[in-house]
Amino acid sequence: MKQSIFTIVNAIGCVVLLGIVAMQWAQNEQRREAYRTLQVQTHAISEERDEAVKRADAMINDLADLKQSLIETQKVADEAALVNKQMGEELLASTTARDQATAERDALKKQITEWEAAMKLRDQTITEQNETLVALRKKLDEAIAQLKKAGAQ
Repeated sequence: MKQSIFTIVNAIGCVVLLGIVAMQWAQNEQRREAYRTLQVQTHAISEERDEAVKRADAMINDLADLKQSLIETQKVADEAALVNKQMGEELLASTTARDQATAERDALKKQITEWEAAMKLRDQTITEQNETLVALRKKLDEAIAQLKKAGAQ
């Protein structure tokens, strides 16, 4: 009997050890599965981080390009403002010259009008004096004719 009890106790011990080993194996498999899941998550997070770093680098480059573009645009705007200022000054000078030329033109028109009036007055005076000379010439001719007639008699 001793041997059969020992065999039964040994068998029970083996079954208990088999149960413990099976439980440890199951726990080990659960831990391994959790570890694999964590590795997959870590890998996915690492890829997301790498992608975010790439996007950040691209944004930094875009920002640098934008800053450079803004600087160039500001330079062009400053140059355009300078050209606009110069053109404004030239326009002011041209406007002043135009106004002066207009004033001179108006003065010349007035002077020409005055000259035309003076010339008409002169022509009228010449015409009147010519008519007076013609009338005097007729009187002179008549006086000469009368003197010749008186001298002939």
